[in-house]
Amino acid sequence: MKSETKMPNSAKAYIAMIAALAAAVLVVVAARWNPANFQRFVLFFALAMLASGMKIRLPGFKTNISLNFVFVLVGIALFSFSETVLVGLGGALVQSFWKSQSRPKPVQVVFNAACLTVSTGVAFAASQYVLTALRLDSLTAMMVLGAALYVVLNTGLVSLVISLAEQRPLRDLWSSCYEWTFPYFLVGSAVAGLASAASRSTTWGAALLILPAMYFVYLYYRLRIFRAVLETLSSVSREDEAALTNASQSH
Repeated sequence: MKSETKMPNSAKAYIAMIAALAAAVLVVVAARWNPANFQRFVLFFALAMLASGMKIRLPGFKTNISLNFVFVLVGIALFSFSETVLVGLGGALVQSFWKSQSRPKPVQVVFNAACLTVSTGVAFAASQYVLTALRLDSLTAMMVLGAALYVVLNTGLVSLVISLAEQRPLRDLWSSCYEWTFPYFLVGSAVAGLASAASRSTTWGAALLILPAMYFVYLYYRLRIFRAVLETLSSVSREDEAALTNASQSH
């Protein structure tokens, strides 16, 4: 039986810190909970959880991303702090358990949930604060700022825990994580912006027409990663064949 590598104390302390921050955010969520339209939130939450099931495993990382972040960005524009954070938290739990290749460890579930809770809460609060301070009422500015904060926080928190747990360079991990996720977040942010604008100017029915676009984004990016993995494997195979050929010729 293969023994598991013991997690360094620095990684444990970091996970505990993020979990504590997430707990503080959830206290604020509970204190501020007062949805303006509960039925609308339930529908929105259900769609977000469905989108969270459409997840993609990132090559080289023991983590995945899903379309849930699109709903987080829509939440920043159209919903309250408490509602948006619950969407992020619920999405993290769905990502951890839905069609998981192996049963996730409790520490993984806790960190994933805490990571998305903190990322969502900070992205919401900071974007709202900045726009209020600048006295701006711009949906575009709110979406751009919220998306930027969410992407930086999410990729940074995940990269740091992997760096501490596996003793790998943070800079390389964050760069790789950002490289894989940026196109996905960029297109998803555009979809979230269209959905938010449509729901503000017309009705939720029009906004729901954006859902097929989200699904095609998911399929396209999943195919892109699959092709990238195949190209990597093919390149490694060619290098091995070349090495074997050179070795045989030298004899």
